[in-house]
Amino acid sequence: MDKSRGVLYVATGKTYIEEAIFSATSSKKNNPYPIALITDSKDHQLPENLFDFVIVKEAQYSYIDKLLLEYTPFEQTIFLDTDTFIADRLDDLFRILDYREFAIHQADEGYEYQMPDVSNAMPEFNTGVIAYRLTENVKTLIRNWKLAFQDNTEIKTDQYHLRKTLYESDVKFAVFSSAYNFIIYYPNFVIQKVKVVHGRPLSLLPKIGENLNRIRHNNAWRRTYFPYNHDFGLIYQNMKNEDILKLIKFNLRTLIGNFKKSIMTSLKMQ
Repeated sequence: MDKSRGVLYVATGKTYIEEAIFSATSSKKNNPYPIALITDSKDHQLPENLFDFVIVKEAQYSYIDKLLLEYTPFEQTIFLDTDTFIADRLDDLFRILDYREFAIHQADEGYEYQMPDVSNAMPEFNTGVIAYRLTENVKTLIRNWKLAFQDNTEIKTDQYHLRKTLYESDVKFAVFSSAYNFIIYYPNFVIQKVKVVHGRPLSLLPKIGENLNRIRHNNAWRRTYFPYNHDFGLIYQNMKNEDILKLIKFNLRTLIGNFKKSIMTSLKMQ
């Protein structure tokens, strides 16, 4: 099997295995690339012909398990969190690796922690989608990323440790847009066609991807996304009547929901 390009998941435990199956199924539907799974046991029940490679490694059941991505079998890899839905082809993420070693999406919500040794202009990154080649620079990055966990055990998040490690590295990296890691937990914005939708509940991801990708011309168009209580609203550039009606319905549901919450809060205070 061709190992030049492939998609990789790291999943430990039943819940994350089930999520990885969901995400990998969407990837297989929309892409020709082989899929690898790094996991903690050979005994997980996996669908036949979904994962082309299954690699068993010892797990710590924490954020640091993500760094098992160093065991990718591919020359060029797209690592995906298990809570993702692949809505379109991933070709352009691989293309960027022809000129860069590592590519990732900026975490638009800001920094989880202050980091005095790092310029505030250096963003924190969301590690749910990473495109990379396992070059010597990237191997060093992963090694130092691991050491950062050991040096500061109070902070468990991988994104905190990556920020400083990448800042101090020699890695030639690129930052890709929200179209390649569209996170659903907070208001978001996109121009291109969305390739990867990221977040929970998984059942909502295909619907979000379908609505975001109702493209009306070749260059796509601006869409602004608003989440609310396991639902969402979209504002489109050059809105049509159907878009306006959907937005009105969403705002009405939001208004009614907030009104109910206010009543419940008032009753509890009495």
